[in-house]
Amino acid sequence: MGNSTNYNLFADDDNIVVRRYEQSASSNKNKYFDVDELEVIIDYYLQNGRSKDSSKAIDLGLKLHPGSTPIQMRRARLYASLGKYKEALKVIEKVNKIESADLEDMLLQGEILTKLSRLDEAEAIFDKLIEMESDIKDQLCLDIAYIFLNAMLFDHSLKYLELGYKFDPKNIDLLFELAFNYRQQENTEKSIDIYNQIIDIDPYSTEAWFNLGQLYFMTEAYEKAVQAFDFVTAIDEDDSMAWMQKAHAYFQNENYSKAIEAYKLYLEHTNYKEIPLIYIGECYEKLEQFDEAIDYYKQALQFDGTSVDAYTGIAICLLEKENFSESILYIQKAIALKPEISELWVYLAEAYVNLDLLDEAFTAYEEALRLDPDQPDTLVAIGNLYLNLEDYAKSLEYLLKAQAIDKDTDGLSFFLAVNYCKLEQFSNASYCLEEALLKDPNARELLLEACPEITDLLLSS
Repeated sequence: MGNSTNYNLFADDDNIVVRRYEQSASSNKNKYFDVDELEVIIDYYLQNGRSKDSSKAIDLGLKLHPGSTPIQMRRARLYASLGKYKEALKVIEKVNKIESADLEDMLLQGEILTKLSRLDEAEAIFDKLIEMESDIKDQLCLDIAYIFLNAMLFDHSLKYLELGYKFDPKNIDLLFELAFNYRQQENTEKSIDIYNQIIDIDPYSTEAWFNLGQLYFMTEAYEKAVQAFDFVTAIDEDDSMAWMQKAHAYFQNENYSKAIEAYKLYLEHTNYKEIPLIYIGECYEKLEQFDEAIDYYKQALQFDGTSVDAYTGIAICLLEKENFSESILYIQKAIALKPEISELWVYLAEAYVNLDLLDEAFTAYEEALRLDPDQPDTLVAIGNLYLNLEDYAKSLEYLLKAQAIDKDTDGLSFFLAVNYCKLEQFSNASYCLEEALLKDPNARELLLEACPEITDLLLSS
């Protein structure tokens, strides 16, 4: 159960006992086995998840040795492994009336109480265990912590991990779990501190460096993340995940050239070639090297002809290159694979707009909004289209919908100002112009260009 240390591990040289038992069972000949032999046999089946065989061996053991508490405790372990915690606890409590439980049995009892949500009783047993134990207190604290970690009771596991840390601050296994626990509790600063302590003890721990890099990445400390992943790849140049995460960190830090280098190394170390190829394409796209981006997206399609990301990437690059007709072909391929992605319909609409196919554009935009109504940018785009068609009432309808979602959407205040001018609602136009000027100091001149009929009004304001 859990990841706790097993203090009675099955030994390989006891295979003879198990084979003799199985030969006896298959021949239906009842042979005698002493308690020690039966413990070995039962443990073998328990550790291999063979619950029915465990039960049969326990039945034989209690038939041959009805007063054996070790065999009775293995019945409790079997119940626990099957999730029969109440039955397991009854067996343990019965055994405890006969003799004092040992360390392993007390751990089991505490674990079962934890499963039954009787946490105060479990902690009382665990605290007693730690008080009794003299030699391996730190390891015992770790085993107890595993029980709570497996139950995702991180406040309880933290108590024992921090206690174990006091007993031995250089127990690396315990330090890893302590760092993990802090991370689960979103105490990133302490988690980072513990990983650094692990690295001080073992500078060649790729696991510690990798996890440290992940934490720096989460906190957007991308340069530190890169440095951490650098150590991983220096220690193990074949660690594909480290190459990928390093590349991601470069990408997030907008260092796209370095990201390309790292993604190419990731490409050498993974069997899933389409993934880094798409990432490299995205980097070239960010660098506005659209031909190179398209080339890598097409390479990705050679490995996975159903890659929506690759089709979409090509379509976006073609949009940027103003090759709208070809862009539509790739967007339609992406939509055929994933019609539920609203962004694809937006890209399709943009391509249609640039080809002056406005009916098709409106249809695509409306499908995007049907899939995801919470798109202020799309609502502004539709509003702007109607504005150009001089359907000011319809334009205003969509712009106000966008405003209700996010009043700071790019271009919204300016287009509202134009609309209100055209509708001769000048007080509203003036208010929206002031908002637009906060983002664009040229908004007044642009509004005058769009609405020359209000020159006198603007000059007097």
